[in-house]
Amino acid sequence: MRVIVRTRVPVAQVAAWKGRHAEKDHYDLLVTGDADVLAPDGSPLISVRRNALCSDAVAEAKPTLHWMRRFSSDARAEYSGAMVSRRRKADGTLSVSTGAYDEDGNRITVPSCIAGSFEPQGGRHPFCRQTAMLQHHPEEWASLQPLLRSIAQVYQSVMPLRYEVQMQTVRRTEPAWVIPGTPFTTITVNNSVPAAYHQDGGDLKEGFGCLAVFSRGEFNNFELVIPEYRIAAQLRDGDTLFFDPTVWHGNVPPTVTHGDKNEDWYRISLVAYYRAGILGCGTPEAELERAKQRGAIE
Repeated sequence: MRVIVRTRVPVAQVAAWKGRHAEKDHYDLLVTGDADVLAPDGSPLISVRRNALCSDAVAEAKPTLHWMRRFSSDARAEYSGAMVSRRRKADGTLSVSTGAYDEDGNRITVPSCIAGSFEPQGGRHPFCRQTAMLQHHPEEWASLQPLLRSIAQVYQSVMPLRYEVQMQTVRRTEPAWVIPGTPFTTITVNNSVPAAYHQDGGDLKEGFGCLAVFSRGEFNNFELVIPEYRIAAQLRDGDTLFFDPTVWHGNVPPTVTHGDKNEDWYRISLVAYYRAGILGCGTPEAELERAKQRGAIE
């Protein structure tokens, strides 16, 4: 199916929904099968493919993807719709740093894990680096490689022009920071976390976000909604979606589930992408020396 959307909600209206979850009346078109959806100017918006991934690669990766729910992040709480504020300390004053806190003042965490390579950031990481999963869990990371290569192959087949543009950047990148055999540097894995409306930051603008979904059991909703164009995609186990990550997007949260989450039912999303800040990173040895010179590590 090929669709060109005509309706467009003003960006200012959509931006006001930041941090809230999608609702069913935020879309008119629900994609449930193979489809290519174009924006009014004819540029690609989303493409969906069902069961296009290598079945053996999926089977090998699923246990690791499910295992990754042990990695919870307080930095990703806002992604799940938690309100971000300053924590009130015991003396009644507010902390300087911001975060998502529960009523008892404890940090809210969500089962979301970033793996792969990351560009320099402030604080303790003013250098390019590999994430902790690569360093401490190499076997689990290795089990994901066939799946990531399969996602890359589907990406190349569905969106060859975007894929080639992204690969041009990969060819100018230090190989140590690229996931071998793919145009990706980094992945994010979310375990049964419905996303609030957000825009992905830091991705290569010329590329596309590549999302794969893996699920089990009975639950409703979880549609991925792009409210600006009033479209949504219902993704099932093994489906892939390629989309412009700079547009606002989020999930309709489940209201009906059967059994225990992450045991009787789960909905895992894996997003693979190229971090724009990786371009220009030196070799791991050079980055390590930079970190030592800046006193980030000894």
